[in-house]
Order: sequence, then C-alpha cells, then structure tokens
Amino acid sequence: MTINLTVSFEVNIDRFKIDYKKDQVNPYMAKKILRKKYESLGYTIIPGDNFETSLLLEFIRKHKYLDNYSKVKLGEYKPNAGVEEYNKQVIGVLDFQRIQKLLFICKICSLIGDPGFPDFLVYKRREGRLPSNFRVQNSEEALRYVYSEDGLSVEKSVFIAFAKLLNVINVKLAAVDFSDFSNPDIAKIDLLEVLEKAFSVLSKRVNVQNSLRDIGIDLTVFKKWLVDKQVNRVDIEKMYQDFVEAVSVSTKLKELIKKLELMDINSLLGKKDRPEKLKSLREALGINMLEAVDVLNLWEITQTKPF
Repeated sequence: MTINLTVSFEVNIDRFKIDYKKDQVNPYMAKKILRKKYESLGYTIIPGDNFETSLLLEFIRKHKYLDNYSKVKLGEYKPNAGVEEYNKQVIGVLDFQRIQKLLFICKICSLIGDPGFPDFLVYKRREGRLPSNFRVQNSEEALRYVYSEDGLSVEKSVFIAFAKLLNVINVKLAAVDFSDFSNPDIAKIDLLEVLEKAFSVLSKRVNVQNSLRDIGIDLTVFKKWLVDKQVNRVDIEKMYQDFVEAVSVSTKLKELIKKLELMDINSLLGKKDRPEKLKSLREALGINMLEAVDVLNLWEITQTKPF
C-alpha cells in the first residue's frame, strides 16, 4: 500500500447532531457530549490522554528496555494503582503487538511535538457467549479524535497516516453538528505539507542521518517520501521492525537486571530507603550511581505488576 502525497489524504468523520448553537458549546463540553453519544450506541470509552505514558510500562516490562526517551516520559517511576488498572483495561481490548505499534507511532509523533494519540479508544463487545481467552477478535474497537473545523495538528495527521499504513486500528474523527453549523463527512489533509513540516522539526531535534543508531528509528525515510511524493507501507513496516530489533538487543542494563534476578533481593534491597538501595546496588553490581538509578528504576517497573 502507498499513500500518494500529491492528492488529499481523506479521513472519515463520525457526526453527531445536537440542538445547540455552536457558540453555546465549548470544546471541553463537545468532548463530553461525544463521549456520551458513543456510550449511547453501546460503546465503552477509554480516554487516550495518558495512553503512551501508561502503556510504556508494559513495553518496558516486556523488553526490559529503558532509554532516555522512556525515562523522560515516565519521570521517576512510582507504582500507581490507577495506571495499572488503566493498562489492564487497554490490554483487555488491544493485543500487545498493536499496543507496541501505537507506542512506536507515539514516539515518532513526540519527536515532532507530542504523542498525537487520539482522545478516545472506543470499543464494543460483540453479543453472544465469548471464549475465556476473549480479546480483540470478539470486539469492535477504534480510535477517535475530537474534531473541529480548525483542522488537525501535524502530529495527529502523522499518527492517522502511520496507523493506517501499519494496519493497527481504525482511526477516525468525531464531531458535533450544531443547529447552526454542520461538519463535512470527510476531512481532507495535505499530507505532503504535513510531512514537510514534520521533517523540518525532526531535522532540528534529531540527527536524522544517525537516528537508527541513536533512537532506534530510521527517520531518513521521511526525506525519501518527500522526494518520491508518496509514502510506502514497506518503508514504515521496516522502520517498525528495526525499532523492535533495536529494543530487543542485549544491553549492559539488561545484563545487570539478569544478575540482580539471581541475587537475594530481600537482603539486598528489602525495606531500605532509596539512597540505601542505590548504595547496595553499586556495591553488589560494581556500577556507578547513574547506572544504579537505571537498574533500580527498571527493576521496580518490571517487578510491580499486580495482574
């Protein structure tokens, strides 16, 4: 599949009519109205605001991977029951491979500006008896942005295009139609202009030529797309596979975690406060303070999993 950048990229809009004038409803209320409209159709809504930060925990637990990007996103890790419950709900709807692809797209969009993740994950259970291993094959699920005539940001436009190319999940827009204003059925995006802006920002923030080595994502294909005036699915699939391979390789941090797993954790860490834990790790593993901080953070993330 390819996306031709010389023609408009079209995205469908779910439209919901209400009996109010446009100037009577602010954007915050429009979001609440749209949520209730989807719920009235039998959908369950999961907010997308903190999807990337929350689900990064599951990504780190699987790959035992903690780069500078993840550390910035998570800050200093602290167990949070609310986040764990949120993750449990999302994992009940989306399989991990799709979550991983969405996190990959979020990372690219964050390098441009922000994760660009949609406002809602909407899903509906199919009727009838479901098997005990129920997951997405027995549900209808999609992502939705709250849309206004002001259009979409560069990050959101990139997110929609990449989600389509990776065949991750259906992404559409959702809009409120007012008594004095109606939205079109389709939003048209100048994806060539979007990618030009995206590449301009990426070139200032990242060494694009060395991006595969530095961040695990080959961003040079952006330039190729702009030259070819088309985006090829094969290119972005390779970007994704390179990313997965990069985070899966053995690193010193992973080796330190393996060593830690063979030690008596209770006596090494136990109920000590954080400074004492870091001192113990430095002595037991023969590492410096910065390495000890990373080991402790990764250990706590991988061990705190209540479900």
